[in-house]
Amino acid sequence: MSFMPSIPPTDGTVRNARQPRIIRAKLIHRDGKEQDIVIRNLSECGIGASARGPAPVRGEHITIILPGGQEVKGLVRWFSGHTFGMQLETMLDLEGLSLGLQRQAHIAKASSEWRVESRHRVYTPQADPSRIRRV
Repeated sequence: MSFMPSIPPTDGTVRNARQPRIIRAKLIHRDGKEQDIVIRNLSECGIGASARGPAPVRGEHITIILPGGQEVKGLVRWFSGHTFGMQLETMLDLEGLSLGLQRQAHIAKASSEWRVESRHRVYTPQADPSRIRRV
């Protein structure tokens, strides 16, 4: 399988290299409504993400709260279904984000206790074989 080289933008702008990631975050619309999202790629200047519901529309100013509490604001540049891309107003602190993700992983690792609960048993009723109809 071969990959095609990326096509440069026609308007002459140079895009920063995207880093593929899977990061859970919170999107806040300008009306204050919150929505869960998954960041799929990011750079210092932009974020590509997928929303659980409809994506914000092009031209909307939004805020994303990243792990570690870092807030980034920006403008939605494109959307399609549940996915969208945003251009950030300020440069993203990638090191701060990395530290926030490490802290989040450390907390999850420290609290990973597994317990099996007996009250959640599945009951499957048994059918009477004499009443089963052959097809």
